[in-house]
Amino acid sequence: MDIIRRRGPETFRLWKGQESNAIRVTDTDKERHQVVLLVQEPPRSFEERLAKRGRTTPPPEFRDLRVVKETRRHWTFLRWTPSMIRRFLCGRDERHLFIAQFDGGSSVKDAHRRLKPQGVVEADRSAPGATLRQGEWLFVSPSPAESRFLADRLRSVPFLVRRLGSLGGNGRPHVADEMVRTDGERIYARGRIRHPDHRTVILSDWRRVYRNAEVRTSEVGANGAAWRD
Repeated sequence: MDIIRRRGPETFRLWKGQESNAIRVTDTDKERHQVVLLVQEPPRSFEERLAKRGRTTPPPEFRDLRVVKETRRHWTFLRWTPSMIRRFLCGRDERHLFIAQFDGGSSVKDAHRRLKPQGVVEADRSAPGATLRQGEWLFVSPSPAESRFLADRLRSVPFLVRRLGSLGGNGRPHVADEMVRTDGERIYARGRIRHPDHRTVILSDWRRVYRNAEVRTSEVGANGAAWRD
């Protein structure tokens, strides 16, 4: 399952594969232009090719897989389709189509709830409607304690602020005017957040940055979906 971007409108492309594979739509939301697909297939082996792109060792998510072939430019890995039910939210987000895998539930509302990290859920409880979003990235106002921590940290280590920093992830980057990464994993952003496929988001103050809780695999992974923002 993937998204075709060529001349003309974008389209979803889906191969059912074996007749024993089960695919069904469990919910639709006409206002959001989104549907939920449930996919289940028996465990089955397949091969996945990955470009080296100058790397001498595979990325971490591939290192436990068996290499069945290696050339100067590619590795080919043996993979297995998972036997559990997989759930995909598919639809349109602003300007483009998307596919996002999530855990639990069968409705579009379930998918949106499941895709929110716990930190965003808690922020929404204390300040409903205040969370901003751009694609898979969500921006919430930090708690008073977090704001004090960040202010103290920047006073002592001002060079932590990175100009035009990438928030991370695969594909074309979401770029922040100003970005701070603390404790190795917490990200804060301020100013404009830009991405060619999304409207620019403007953050007047520092915001805590979360990535959504989508089930992530490789570029074309065992979930059978290829999607890059």
